[in-house]
Amino acid sequence: MEDIIKKLTDFQDQLAPSIWIPTDAEPIYPEAILGAIDVQYEGENGFAAIVIFDRKGETLHTFTKKYEATIPYIPSFFAFREGDIIIKLVNDAEKEFAINIDILLIDGHGIAHPRKFGLASYVGLALEKMSIGVAKDTLVRYNGILATEKGSSLAIYLEEQNSKISQNELIGYAYRSRENVKPIFVSAGHKLSSKQALEIVKEHTGEYRQLDVLREADRLAREAAKEDSST
Repeated sequence: MEDIIKKLTDFQDQLAPSIWIPTDAEPIYPEAILGAIDVQYEGENGFAAIVIFDRKGETLHTFTKKYEATIPYIPSFFAFREGDIIIKLVNDAEKEFAINIDILLIDGHGIAHPRKFGLASYVGLALEKMSIGVAKDTLVRYNGILATEKGSSLAIYLEEQNSKISQNELIGYAYRSRENVKPIFVSAGHKLSSKQALEIVKEHTGEYRQLDVLREADRLAREAAKEDSST
């Protein structure tokens, strides 16, 4: 197991410099098509779902499919287990509906990751698409106090001294999507800025802590897993 962990760590370190997070990015065009993704597991099968929608929040398509997980679960290296499933899902959904998805919202982390290479970064790089990580918990420490009001955000900077990483680099936000409720953690994955990632998430914040489109992807994935186990 130690050999596998070392290989995956080295692989993340090799890929992380390829991630592009622009600081002065052009505005995201209003016609952009987005996809919210979630995966549920039953044994070594991953039931993946994507909700395809526009900037106004209108659902255009939904798509679910079962895939075999080819990499075992290893803490801190979840991107390699789930990432390959998501890559297949996006390719299959685009082919099914003859559509190009511009921005991916993924239940996981982007660059707000100890090695600046979370699930959203892995998928974004592999598909060369804009990607955003929207996570329920943080993998990095942050300072400051986030206001309790809905819509409040607190910038997160990577504190660890590392020759490969700028210590004061913005890597994401703690974001209060519901008043007086634990925040979610938003970070750019690839090809858009941290501020743009937060902007997109704010656009699609609903009544609940998690984004409605990700909640729906989660529901579809769970439903698919349940249906499969009953057959």
